[in-house]
Amino acid sequence: MREVVIILIPSQNPDGQIAVVDWYAKTLGTEYEGTSLPWLYHKYCGHDNNRDAYALNLLESQYMAKIVYREWCPQVYLDHHQMGPYGARFFLSPEMDPIYPEVDPLVWRETQFLGMLAAMRLEREGVSGVETGAPFTPDFISAFQTLAYTMNIVGILTESASAKIATPIFVDPHQLRGYGRGRMSDKPYMNYPNPWRGGWWRLSDIVRQQLIASMAILSAVAKYRREFLRNMYVKAKRSVERGTAEPPHAFLIPREQHDYLTALKFIDILLKLGVKVYESSSPIKVGAVTYPVGTYVIPLAQPRRALVRKLVDKFLYPDDETTRDREGKPLKPYDTATDTLVEFMGVSAVRVDEPVFADLKPVREVARTAPSLGEYRYYLLDPRLNDSYYAVNRVLSSGGEVYRAFEAIELGSLRLPPGAFVVFTGGAANVLLEAASARGVPVYGLDDLPQVRLLRVKIGRIGVYERYYGGNMEGGWVKYVLDTYGFPYVELRDEPIKSGKLQEVVDVVVFPSDPLPFLTGENIEEELAKRWGRPVKLPPYPLEYKSGFGKEGVEKLKSFVESGGIVVTMGDSVELLTKGFNLPLRDVSEDIKDPRQFFCPGSTLKVQVDIAHPLGFGMPRQALVVFVDRPVLEIVPSHMNEKFKVVARYPERDVLQSGWLIGENVLSRKPALLEAEVGKGKAVAYSYRPIFRAQTHGTFKTFFNSLYIYY
Repeated sequence: MREVVIILIPSQNPDGQIAVVDWYAKTLGTEYEGTSLPWLYHKYCGHDNNRDAYALNLLESQYMAKIVYREWCPQVYLDHHQMGPYGARFFLSPEMDPIYPEVDPLVWRETQFLGMLAAMRLEREGVSGVETGAPFTPDFISAFQTLAYTMNIVGILTESASAKIATPIFVDPHQLRGYGRGRMSDKPYMNYPNPWRGGWWRLSDIVRQQLIASMAILSAVAKYRREFLRNMYVKAKRSVERGTAEPPHAFLIPREQHDYLTALKFIDILLKLGVKVYESSSPIKVGAVTYPVGTYVIPLAQPRRALVRKLVDKFLYPDDETTRDREGKPLKPYDTATDTLVEFMGVSAVRVDEPVFADLKPVREVARTAPSLGEYRYYLLDPRLNDSYYAVNRVLSSGGEVYRAFEAIELGSLRLPPGAFVVFTGGAANVLLEAASARGVPVYGLDDLPQVRLLRVKIGRIGVYERYYGGNMEGGWVKYVLDTYGFPYVELRDEPIKSGKLQEVVDVVVFPSDPLPFLTGENIEEELAKRWGRPVKLPPYPLEYKSGFGKEGVEKLKSFVESGGIVVTMGDSVELLTKGFNLPLRDVSEDIKDPRQFFCPGSTLKVQVDIAHPLGFGMPRQALVVFVDRPVLEIVPSHMNEKFKVVARYPERDVLQSGWLIGENVLSRKPALLEAEVGKGKAVAYSYRPIFRAQTHGTFKTFFNSLYIYY
């Protein structure tokens, strides 16, 4: 091993590892021994820390990026994971089709070489149940190992069948199964030639197979080190040559943006990923359009060309024999159908299909300009900027007085859309200056109020619903976004809901995407069986870690709203309104059993936004949202039609921006975001995911707007 430098990262989530070990120790010797942690094993994301590879929201992810993407840039990245106990014992890359075609083919060959060599070593050492290919695909990049492919790094994934943490598990042979993709049953296949026959499975088995695979790969890299080093050079050279010879040649991030501060965040992410970004020192002409000095330029003639295209370019997921079964039914992508982060963030990028001629200087870091307030009676903040909400929240939390304009403001050259924040100076100037300076938020001073309709605003008392059964990762991301933008909140469990005293605690209840059974605690096994296509039996948990507010809680929630409260639902949790509250609102997709009629896994879709409605304040009229599977909302004709306000809707046609959409007609003109009057209160429903993995900056505002109360 003198020929190989090994960087060992024992855990990407050390706090979570400690929490799991502590839980195991606490339950050891009880009927709960070997059960999973009842709550998220990361403060914000649980297992979704392995979906933060390119967005880099988490501090741990940023450290990984620093070490792997920028400082060391290894030839090989080996990532050990664990999977469920009823399939193969050990998975090894290479994965199965579809691949991402912009990745250099040499990467795939190297992955095949190392993965098969490790599989051969495992077979020789008598390890059965080793599989390659199924069911994983390498076409998404939210995981660190698959992101490596776009950086010309060989990414090797291993997945070990789980035990009950450190307690052995017994698996009867008839319980073993295939995955329905790549391997249909538990019998010998080319990619699975030696099935495991069942029996006891132990932590020691997991450690042994990971050790054998790791040593096999290390030995191979040491032996063929010159090949891998040469390949690294060849892959980088090819990437530069492709970016020079074929379009696109570059992407421009103009200064003129709907939310320029979010565009800067996107540039900052690229820099953390090791992408080369430049700033123009001279105007850039593209066709008939001239972009001014200061435009950001991302050239494709660079080693990370494949990564740039994945994050910036429009992407249509392949719809072919690799992504459909024999009956023509679409096979669900392993993760999202697109990773086009620029679309998630609402940032405008210009594709350039011709060489760029301009004076360029490299960007090392992103600079933000601190505002200079001056002495005024009032200050205006632009509602189009996500970071304006942070500054306003700091002022509100300090006791400052803030209003919102319900009409557009035009003062000389300054034009702001409906929703602008008006801060009364009072004692808030210092707090505002500090907060605005921290994020680079522009602040406009006024001595006279604009002649528009103003309402005072406050942050509602926010409760984010928390459940057990492993916790809700989307709920963790909701809390991350709230913390990042200065919204105070409490974690809300069942008792305040069931007691009927919710109004004493909160004004707004947020239900992150979660099916209704996980909210009520009823029929959870049936819900999981429906989604996974097989029977499910939940493990035992102590009574204090069984959650759900039941039908009684649903009625209490509805009474809370009727009395003036606000309930916010998104994605799957919209079932609370369609099935729980029994509003004249339904999910059309529930009636569609054949995915050949409707199918939309993790894609960016176009919507039309009513920017004059408070929920649409600060949004562009035409926006992009991330839609994941369901729901497709329809307001059922009733005597309550006027109680519903559609704030964003899907267009009649040409709905898809990036990803995969079958059955556009199902979404045509349907509500994407609506608000329903329920008694004195309101219920908000997002059919899309407004804060998906804290990546969808482009729709954060639609969520933030639901959390304010006007008076």
